[in-house]
Amino acid sequence: MGTNSICQIYAQKDMRRVLKEGILFRSGRLDHATEADLQFLVSKSRLRSVIDLRTKTELGLVPTKKGIASLTDFPNTTVYHIPYLNDEYTNKALLAKLPWYRVLQLLIYHLLGLRMAIIIVISTYAIVPLGLKGIARECLRYLRPEIRQTFEILSDGSKYPTLLHCTQGKDRTGLATVLILLAVLGDGEDMVRAMDYDYMLSNEGLKLVRDEMLKEMVPLGYTEESGFTDAEKGWVEAVVGFVQEAGGIATYLADIGIGEQELRQIRENLLVNPPLQSNM
Repeated sequence: MGTNSICQIYAQKDMRRVLKEGILFRSGRLDHATEADLQFLVSKSRLRSVIDLRTKTELGLVPTKKGIASLTDFPNTTVYHIPYLNDEYTNKALLAKLPWYRVLQLLIYHLLGLRMAIIIVISTYAIVPLGLKGIARECLRYLRPEIRQTFEILSDGSKYPTLLHCTQGKDRTGLATVLILLAVLGDGEDMVRAMDYDYMLSNEGLKLVRDEMLKEMVPLGYTEESGFTDAEKGWVEAVVGFVQEAGGIATYLADIGIGEQELRQIRENLLVNPPLQSNM
């Protein structure tokens, strides 16, 4: 498609399509989508669900210009807002990593109502040092309720076709996508290569909006060198490793409340040839 970041999620094994065509998509924020893209999603693909992983802060700082408003004009498309952020993540993954004087600085900014200053401090001294791989690890640890909710939606066959998106379509959306693909395909070497291929496609789309993203992100405490506007090589392998450290995808999902019945349903929803009985 013509937009910078709407991609169909699929994987190939021996040149055969593994996931059903036209059933699952990922993208960045939808105000970068063209009218032709939106018409494809709501008309040709008959999009039923949009899972928006952006936070309230993101929605406030960069409100969607079109996209979501256009999609919700269609009665058969439902938007689910599941911000991949919660208090536990903020406190344990971000604030806990700051030295005491930075926490004191944040407290003063909070008392003064300086919201943007708070965002800049957290971005500069917590998020950027973590890097994309570190953020993925912390998301797996502390965003379990949000990940569970994502999988609960995907276990319902009536929700498809589904579009997952955040701001850039590669980090939070990429994390959700890797977890979904691990759940339905496993973590074999060929499947991980397929996931990595899908993830790295993000860079081609992001080239078109990279300068715009930088203009938005630099004032918030990010730098061009931090790499937050690009899909990072080795990121997928790192995420797969984090999941393996947690006991594997089935164990991780069971720990957050997604059992074998939901996994079986997701595989039936997504796979061209779902297994009669999974042993993943």
